[in-house]
Amino acid sequence: MKEQHITPWLILITTPRLSGVRLQKILEFMSPQDLIELPRKELLSLKFSDLQVKHLTATTNPNVDKCLEWGSKQGNHLLTSDAKHYPARLKEIPCYPPLLFVQGNPSVLSSRQIGIVGSRNSTQDGLHITRQFSTELTGMGMTITSGLALGIDGHAHQACLESKGQTVAVLGSGFDYLYPKQHQPLAQRIKKQGALVSEFPPFYPPKAYNFPRRNRIISGLSVAVLVIEAAERSGSLITARFALEQGRDVYVVPGSILNPNAAGCNGLIRDGAVLVRNGQDIMQEINGLINWSSTMQQEIPTGHLQVAKDAQEVDEEVSENLQLIDLLGERPLAVDFLSERTHLPVNQVMMQLLELELKGLAASVVGGYIRLRGS
Repeated sequence: MKEQHITPWLILITTPRLSGVRLQKILEFMSPQDLIELPRKELLSLKFSDLQVKHLTATTNPNVDKCLEWGSKQGNHLLTSDAKHYPARLKEIPCYPPLLFVQGNPSVLSSRQIGIVGSRNSTQDGLHITRQFSTELTGMGMTITSGLALGIDGHAHQACLESKGQTVAVLGSGFDYLYPKQHQPLAQRIKKQGALVSEFPPFYPPKAYNFPRRNRIISGLSVAVLVIEAAERSGSLITARFALEQGRDVYVVPGSILNPNAAGCNGLIRDGAVLVRNGQDIMQEINGLINWSSTMQQEIPTGHLQVAKDAQEVDEEVSENLQLIDLLGERPLAVDFLSERTHLPVNQVMMQLLELELKGLAASVVGGYIRLRGS
C-alpha cells in the first residue's frame, strides 16, 4: 500500500484519547485524508480536543514514522479496512479495528477460521484435548485462530502447524513487544504458515487491558469459537461473550465438576453453549448452519449460546458500569486501582472498561483509563 494512502490512517489511529466508537463514526462520513486536511477551526468544531487537533495537524509524527518504517520491511503488511485483504468477516463486528498490522500471509485472514481459546494454566488433559481438536479441525480444512498465550492457545497453534495447516495468532501488543517471550519461536513458525495480526502499533507494549480487546478480534475473525478449559473468571469467557454478541457459535468441551479449570466451560454449557466431543461434532454444526442459511437465503443466526439475564442482573450490570464512569476522569486510572475501588475482580473490570470504550464513554491511554468528554 502506498505511503500517501496509509499515512492518514496511521495519524488517525495514533490520535490520543480517540475512542473506537468515535473513530468509526468519523470514517462513516469522512475519509482519513479529508479529516487531516481540515483546518484547525473545523476540527475544533467537530469536538476534537486541543491535544487531538495538535496531533492531527502536525507536520511530523514520530509514531506514524515508526509504523511506516515497520510496514516497509519484508513480510510486514498494513491493512486498512478498505484494503483488498482486510477480512470481510471482521468488518461485520461492532467497532472493528480500522487498521491491522500483519506479519505473514494476509490472505489467511479471510479463510474459514475457528477460534480455540482456554486456560493459560491448563491441565495435561486440557492440552491433550486441545491438540486433538486442533489436529482434527485442521484436517477438515479449518484455519485455527487463537491468542498466542501460554497453555491452550499455544498448543492449538502448535498442533495446527504440525498438521501442515494454517493458523492465525492475534496479539495483545505491538510487534516490537511480542508476548509472551517464550512463544517467539512459535510466532516465527506461524509467520511462515499463517499470519500474526495486531491492531496495536508496533511500539505498543502488552498491557492487561489490551487482551480483552484482542479477544474480540479472535472471535470476529472466526465462524465459531471453541472453549477448552476455562475457569469461572477466565478471559476465555470474554471471547465467548464477544462471539455471542457477534453472532458466532460457541462450542465447549465439558469437564469434571471437581476441576476448577472446567467451571467456566460447564457454566457456558449450562447457559446454552453446544457441548462437543470431537472436531466432527463442530463441523456438523457449522456445515448444518451453512446449509440452513443457503436454503433459507438469510444470514446464519446468532450463536447457540443464549445467556439469559433477568431484570435484576441487567440492573446490576448497568450500576457497575456507572460506578466505573463515576470514578474515571481526565487523569488515567490503572485497572488494579479501579478493581480495588469497585470491589470487582480485575477480569470483570477490564470487560466493563472495554464495553465503555466501545460505547465511546472511556478510552485507554498510557497509565490506564480516562473518561471521555460528554460521557
